[in-house]
Amino acid sequence: MMRWLLLPALMLVASPVSATSIFTGIEERSKTIYTDLKGNNSYHAHLARKLAIYAGVEKGQADITAARQLMDLADEHARKAGGQ
Repeated sequence: MMRWLLLPALMLVASPVSATSIFTGIEERSKTIYTDLKGNNSYHAHLARKLAIYAGVEKGQADITAARQLMDLADEHARKAGGQ
């Protein structure tokens, strides 16, 4: 009986920690993109900044999958623009 109670208890404790790290990761990556591309007005730089903004919006709406995908695209375009 104790085993059945242990697993749900562990899941409740572990979930907020992982969600917090995802939120922090997106915010940090977004700041890095803005810092690296400051003064860069190329197409890829603008697109990377916009995608980072949209990733933050999705994060705020708790759509972690979309936020991750948008940040991955933002990182890709930031590299093409010469950042990171």
